[in-house]
Amino acid sequence: MNQRTISTHRIVGRSMIGAVYLVVLVVFFGVQLIFIKFLPFPPLSVVVLVAITCCARILEIGFARNTLNARTFALPSIVWSLLLPLFLAILTGQPDTHYLGMSILPILEAAIYFSLTTTILVALSASAISVFWVAFVAHFHAPILLGEMLESTTLILVYLAVGGLTWLLINILREREGELRQKLEDLRQTRTKLIEEEKLAAVGRLASAVAHEIRNPVAIIASALEASSSTFLSPAERDEMSKIASSESKRLESLTTDFLSYASPAKASLEKLEASLLLGYVVSIAQPQAHAKNLELSLNIDGPGYIYGNESHLQQAILNVMKNAIEASPSGRTIRVSLNREPADYLAIKIENSGPAIPDRIVSHIFEPFFTNKVGGTGLGLAIAKKFVEGCDGKLLLERNDSDHIVFTILLPLNKCEHGEGRQGLSEVTRG
Repeated sequence: MNQRTISTHRIVGRSMIGAVYLVVLVVFFGVQLIFIKFLPFPPLSVVVLVAITCCARILEIGFARNTLNARTFALPSIVWSLLLPLFLAILTGQPDTHYLGMSILPILEAAIYFSLTTTILVALSASAISVFWVAFVAHFHAPILLGEMLESTTLILVYLAVGGLTWLLINILREREGELRQKLEDLRQTRTKLIEEEKLAAVGRLASAVAHEIRNPVAIIASALEASSSTFLSPAERDEMSKIASSESKRLESLTTDFLSYASPAKASLEKLEASLLLGYVVSIAQPQAHAKNLELSLNIDGPGYIYGNESHLQQAILNVMKNAIEASPSGRTIRVSLNREPADYLAIKIENSGPAIPDRIVSHIFEPFFTNKVGGTGLGLAIAKKFVEGCDGKLLLERNDSDHIVFTILLPLNKCEHGEGRQGLSEVTRG
């Protein structure tokens, strides 16, 4: 059995076919009970046979979904479905029986699971049973009513037409599904190639940025060292060159540290942390840099709260955002740092500063690595902060970007021990 046939079986499953058989049988039996005033009550043998068949179909609905070979169920189902109407008609003992109308179902089933030849054979078998019934009613002796024979002949044509058309439609469906499956596979392969190409392009861009950032301090260090060893310079000038080389080497070390931080895995060991203590510690670290620029750090904590994250990563992430705010704020202003509970069980750390708004052309790039609008900046501060926050299942975003009012917000999930295991996606918190 080819792949397209198997996939069609997944669409028309055994459970569905068993349910159709069950419903049709119940309806046909119910019709006989409805017309009990005009027809004799069905004998006990009919009731037992219908009950046994219903139980078998119910078992099929329950267990057939666990099998991969649907034909295992299809072949005996078709044989039994061909014989069942004849048995019911014989047991009912009525010349004009409606049970033979159920013979259309095995023809449809054969069209779903087997070839056109098999479908035609099943249709011919159903037709033969109809002819047999006409002869059976006549006790296999003449005269046989002409109308009965005409009806049987018509059923033969109907069965063949229904079987052939159903198989044709099913086969078209198989071909269309096969084409769709192939296109989906092609799309999957194309998507995989695009992802790999994008990864390679990202690596290339990152390598180019790293090379560019490292090349400048290395060139300056080399030039300064060469100049410091020159006999044409005075001792004071050689000492100045040595200081320049030392300064650039520290810059190179800082760049390397930032790059290693960004390149390190975002996911780390997570633990229960007191958010107010974490934020207070980071503010104390940033105080000297703020005082050096004549800035005031205002801390507002709205109640305690425990978050679930990595302490060192969150400290560095919050500190990077604070340093960014300090560098962007004019002298004499206040930087407000607050801790509040957000809806959906999240804590929000907001860092607000004054200064000019970030230009629109830059906003979409502020979290990209090595993108910077500051002289001497590495462009890794916010990129590292974003990566570390997301590694703790949090979110870093630019909430407000107005003139003299810039707000960066860090959303962190509350500790799972306090609010249960379910932590919803951050897209629900930040939507809008």
